[in-house]
Amino acid sequence: MLTVIAAVVAFGSWSLWPVYDSSCVVYSGVYIPMNTPKAETDAAVQRAYDRALAAGACGTKRARFHNWTH
Repeated sequence: MLTVIAAVVAFGSWSLWPVYDSSCVVYSGVYIPMNTPKAETDAAVQRAYDRALAAGACGTKRARFHNWTH
């Protein structure tokens, strides 16, 4: 029973996690070395997303399950 509850909680958390809209693919045009720290890579991706959002090319993040009906 505990395993089932844990699975339901994990799936619920995963489905509610905010993600980018599936129609929004951001290419920054920057080459990032493989040994770049994750925080730096994430910051570069976030900057590219922010520029695309400001330009109207992307929507805001929303819960993952919202993309299931499109």
